[in-house]
Amino acid sequence: MKRQAFSVLSRLNPWQRLLVSAVLVTLAAPAAAQLRAPGSSSGSRTQGIFMQPSAPQNTVAPSQPQMGVPQPQSGQKRSQLVDEVVAIVNNSVITRRELLDRADEIENQLRTANRQVPPRADLLGEVLERLVMERVQTQAAQDAGIKVTDQEVDRAIESVAQQNKMSAGDLRMRVESSGMSWTKYRDELRKQVQVIRLREREVDSKVQVYDGEIDNFIAARGGQGAATGPTEFDVQQILVRVPEDASEAQKAQLKAKAEGLLKQAQASNADFAALARANSDAPEAAQGGSMGFREIGRLPAQFANAVVDLQPGSVVPEVVESANGFHVLKLASKRMGAAPQQAAADRITQTQVRHILIRTGPNMPEAEAKRQMSTIRDRITHGGDFADAARRYSQDGSAQQGGELGWISPGELVPEFEQAMNRLRPGEISEPVVSQFGVHLIQVENRRETEVSSEKQRDFARAEVREQKLRAAYDDWVRQLRSAAYVEYRINRQR
Repeated sequence: MKRQAFSVLSRLNPWQRLLVSAVLVTLAAPAAAQLRAPGSSSGSRTQGIFMQPSAPQNTVAPSQPQMGVPQPQSGQKRSQLVDEVVAIVNNSVITRRELLDRADEIENQLRTANRQVPPRADLLGEVLERLVMERVQTQAAQDAGIKVTDQEVDRAIESVAQQNKMSAGDLRMRVESSGMSWTKYRDELRKQVQVIRLREREVDSKVQVYDGEIDNFIAARGGQGAATGPTEFDVQQILVRVPEDASEAQKAQLKAKAEGLLKQAQASNADFAALARANSDAPEAAQGGSMGFREIGRLPAQFANAVVDLQPGSVVPEVVESANGFHVLKLASKRMGAAPQQAAADRITQTQVRHILIRTGPNMPEAEAKRQMSTIRDRITHGGDFADAARRYSQDGSAQQGGELGWISPGELVPEFEQAMNRLRPGEISEPVVSQFGVHLIQVENRRETEVSSEKQRDFARAEVREQKLRAAYDDWVRQLRSAAYVEYRINRQR
């Protein structure tokens, strides 16, 4: 089971990253997944909390909706404002109140973090496009018939609370103090989980990594000690969108518009960013059309072919056509990317750990599981044997081995478990820890430094290649959803 970390877009400037990732929800797939990565040689484990090898912990995964903790006063009611529609997305609307409330929340987050607040016009344009993309994905998940149970929402709430080092009760108080009702928060979070499930089905499950790709990845970095990664390209675009039902005459007119913009962009004193902000229909318009630094394989194929041989600062000499419309492209700059941190490390810290698991569900509420686990912990700390308690009470496949999970490398366990484990010293026993599998009691037995094996290097490479392919697949999927949606803006997105 692979750890998922979600945000709205991956390559953003600092205020945009804060805009979409103040607090992320971490949700995992069903608990019956295989525990060890394919090819692992450290033993067969068939139930529990292991995950497939993950990308580096600081790697941003493909875009996903996020749900965090509302900031105090970010949800103030605008009862004296006359609400109006600012955008229509298929069969639903986005109101000015939604737009202003979200923008206020982002500004509060930026100020709290002592970060620069962007110009209001830029912020509103970016926030509106984010709201459109969220709405498009939510509607797609609902149309696909994806259902999210109350129990899944409860687990998501617990995850948000844990990541913010608070209890679920504290989270509820924070939400309600922000001006948002708890019911609305749960409803919004349910929608986010729906989209996550849709992405897992439509994108994640279809991405495969082949041995040849891993070999090429390792060779491109010169093996384990490579100091830099592949070249990354910062491409700017101006998109002239072509409606799906456009006639040939309309297409010709829109192409002529794109060619006119191309001539303006090629002028010696042209400000490409200003042209993009004023004319582009792309989501990146508010950022001057910048798509951020990406490896060539993560660019749309038409874009990659057009810019791969260009010098930084050059405009692609012809308009590029895609399913979305006509694109004017500029290679703003390029750089050598950093090698993945984990791929460059020659030693890692492993932890020898064991645990007891009580699974939660309709017949075992989380509160009752915590109560039972606290009782078990008291018995162990007063002279009881951890292994005996695991064999007697644990509902994990490791129970017959006294809860032993063996030597664990970073990134192998679900985040909640690994974070709690990392805080323990050898011999210590945790308080009850909640994950998507249930409630755990964790004991760290020992730690050691060990060299990264060639197999582990391939695991890291596999995770990085999969991450790149996921991002590209997700970008394509979102573009297809956006292209197929009916979106009508009722206001200027830059005002």
